Formats: sequence, C-alpha cells, structure tokens
Amino acid sequence: MKRKIALLLFFVFIVFLTVSCSAKKDVVATVNGENITNAEYKKAFDQVKAQIESSPQYTKDIWNQDYQGKKFLDVVKENVLDSLIAQKLLVQEALKNNITVTDKEIEDEYQKEKEVNKDITKEDVKNYLLINKLFDEYTKDVKVTEEELKKYYEDNKEQFEVVKASHILVADEKTAEDIYNRLMKGEDFTTLAKEYSIDTATKDQGGDLGEFPHGVMVSEFDQVVFSLKKGEISKPVKTDYGYHIIKSEGVAIKPFNEVKDAIESYLLNDKKNQVIKEKYDALEKAAKIQKFPQNIKVTVG
Repeated sequence: MKRKIALLLFFVFIVFLTVSCSAKKDVVATVNGENITNAEYKKAFDQVKAQIESSPQYTKDIWNQDYQGKKFLDVVKENVLDSLIAQKLLVQEALKNNITVTDKEIEDEYQKEKEVNKDITKEDVKNYLLINKLFDEYTKDVKVTEEELKKYYEDNKEQFEVVKASHILVADEKTAEDIYNRLMKGEDFTTLAKEYSIDTATKDQGGDLGEFPHGVMVSEFDQVVFSLKKGEISKPVKTDYGYHIIKSEGVAIKPFNEVKDAIESYLLNDKKNQVIKEKYDALEKAAKIQKFPQNIKVTVG
C-alpha cells in the first residue's frame, strides 16, 4: 500500500513538474513575482510590428539590418519586453499607492481608444489610466517660473523665427534659370508664379506661402529662405519637388507673449518627464525583475 501511495505521489510530482515547466516556458519575464506571458508579449510585439510595417520606408529585410551594433529585430524585441516590464512595474506601484479607476472612466476611455485600436481591451485601458494617474501624482507639484520661461525665450530665439515668403516651383533647371533671369530684369514675381508655377496650392495666389517657422519646409528650402533679406529673390533651389525660386517678405521673431504658452507647455512636460524618469529608475532598481528572452516566440517577414 505504501509503495502504491509513493508511486502515486511520484506521478503527481512528475505531472506538476511538467505543468510547471510548461508554464515557465510561456513566461518571458517576471516583475516582483508577477508573470508576463508570451501571449501578452506577442500581442504587444504584433502592434509594434504593424506600426513598423506601415511605414513608407519599410522593407522586409529591415529586421536583419544592423542597428546600433545589434540586429534590428533583436532591438525591437528587447524594447517591447522592457516596455511590458515598465508597464507591469508602474501598475503595481499605482495599486500599491491605492490609486484606482472607476468603471465609467474605463468605459469612456475604451470607447475612444477602440476607434483607433480595434485590438485594445478594457484591461489595457485600465492599466493605461492607472499609470497616468500615478504620473499625475508624481508630478502634481511641478511648476515653471516666469523667469524660466523668459530665459528659455532669450536663449532660443531662433526657434521662434518665422518667415513670410513666396515661391515659383518648376520641374526643370532650365525653366527655373530662365524665370530667375526674367525676375532679375524686373518682371513681376506674382505674374510669373501664376503663369509657370506647378505648385497648384499656391500658384493662383502668386506663389504665396504665408508665414511659417523653421522646419516646416524641406531642409534645402528652409536653409535658403531664412537666409534671404526682405525683398530678396533666391537663385533656383533644387529639392525633391523640383526647382524653387524663393522671394522673402522678411524674417521676424515672434514676441514672448505670443509663444509663452508653448514654452511653458514644453518646459513643464520636460520637467515632468525628468521627475517620472527619476521615480521609475528608483522603482526599477528596487524591483525583482527576471527576463527569459529565450522564451519569446514571434515571427516577422
């Protein structure tokens, strides 16, 4: 009888061991004892993969290309795992701090999010809201002073430069040179823009581009337009769109009061991000995190 019991216990042990090992193989990480499963990982990875594959620059061989000394696929896999670990750790911390979200908050956010992400679940939304509330708690005392706003404005005035300009866009260099020479002889810019420009959005307005800051136009255009004096016309500028002849109506710097709110928003977000990073670094350092990258099962291509 004892032998039968011993054999039965041994069988139970073997079954338990098999189940335990199978479960462990399905775990890609643990965070303070909580598992992140391969199913969770695959869902997150597939969302990132879909974003990458939707890029106009995407080609199938990108996954095997070198990126910062590693295969791009390995970098993406590591980033997804680290993101899931961070999410798990932050949700744990939110719950530890008695942060809660209501069913109504979850439902309202879920209805908004599912319009852009059909795969999102209410659990995803709940975690997102918990983390947001935790971040709000971390950063509730963060402020930006008037002095900081003014200092940033004075130190970064180029960021607030705007230019008003017009252009004539043509497809080939010869036409561009001919139009430029006619302009140099005194012909009217607006008239020539209406006649020759292939930019259908501006030609009827004489090539008027309105007012815009740095970085709106392609770099070749941007560099030239901000270097022109008021009333000056550039020689033809080649870009991927063709050849541009640009006329400047002048460069100006937006006054502080016009950009104050934008500066405040930028500096406030920057300060908040620093606080959140410091808090997270401390959480991560104190946490017990185990990674099992060998258990990750995803496919690409």
